[in-house]
Amino acid sequence: MAKLTEQDLKRNIKEQSYKNVYLLYGDEKMLVSMYAKKLQEKIAGKSPSDFSFHRFNEDSTIEQIVSAIDIIPFTDPYNYMAVTDLSVDKLSENDLKIFYKALEDLPPTTVIVIAMTTYIPDKKKMNAFKKLIEAVDKNGIVVEFSKKSQADLKKLLMGWAAKRGLTLKPENAAKITEYAGTDLNALKNEMDKLCAYVGEGEITADAVEMLVTKNLAARVFDMTDAVTSGNWDKAYKCLDLLFYRREEPVMILSELSNTYTDMYRVRVAVESGMRAEDVAKDFDYKRREFRLKKAERASARLTTEDICSCLECLAEVNTEMNSGSSNKRLLLEQLIAKLMMTGKRVRK
Repeated sequence: MAKLTEQDLKRNIKEQSYKNVYLLYGDEKMLVSMYAKKLQEKIAGKSPSDFSFHRFNEDSTIEQIVSAIDIIPFTDPYNYMAVTDLSVDKLSENDLKIFYKALEDLPPTTVIVIAMTTYIPDKKKMNAFKKLIEAVDKNGIVVEFSKKSQADLKKLLMGWAAKRGLTLKPENAAKITEYAGTDLNALKNEMDKLCAYVGEGEITADAVEMLVTKNLAARVFDMTDAVTSGNWDKAYKCLDLLFYRREEPVMILSELSNTYTDMYRVRVAVESGMRAEDVAKDFDYKRREFRLKKAERASARLTTEDICSCLECLAEVNTEMNSGSSNKRLLLEQLIAKLMMTGKRVRK
């Protein structure tokens, strides 16, 4: 059986065509946890019996897990086993062999759900995780929850709002992801906050601007936007706010460098007869396409030569900052002044 999609799993749960073993994993840990909970509630019930519900984690032994497989659920339809974060790369070959053998002959009344809610496979031992996928795939269902696209995130946020009786326009949903990032747990927290505040009607752009917590990337872009606009007061207020939030100077510089790199890539693409969106195909901008649109707007205030000069300034400061011999805050304050002066003639 091939890997199933999120939609396939939804259908499986809705139709109650349960399999004996499930493996849920992927980058979207929130979805892994959410569907593990859905399976548990649908199969074992919201208040499962101690006799037919068994929970295991990374500290459990294979012997403990395997010994629970043949338990007969006398009063319930299924013997449900919730296995969280099975660290296969830490288990012995013998333990894995025993476990995989057990999966081949599961009783029809036993359901095992292996949910990787926090576990991230060791890159040096990926073969162990691949073997787990193969073993479950032969006998049940494997679902990988990959990172969602920007379009999918917007739909998801709009759906969350709709479930609360509220409306959220696509452009405002996009703004939330720009400010809060793409982590689903963070986005859910921001949506809960917005929905509670708005109460009814529409989640407006003003509400998003006022309530959504901006991540480092969003705050640094605000500073960059002020710099390229020639707004000295706003630029230094943005920098002060970053220091007030105790952001590391090295991280501020890194994000600032990323922003000017975005500008350079967009400028070169446009000068070559391409569009800003085309850059995403050649570089890793999945779920971050909005950065290119913002970079295109900001770079319009600078010449290509100015952008290159800014990148040189950033490289110089990076070298000084990494030497550890200078006042990092002073370096950033001086850097902002240099960046401001670089594009001054164009803004005139």
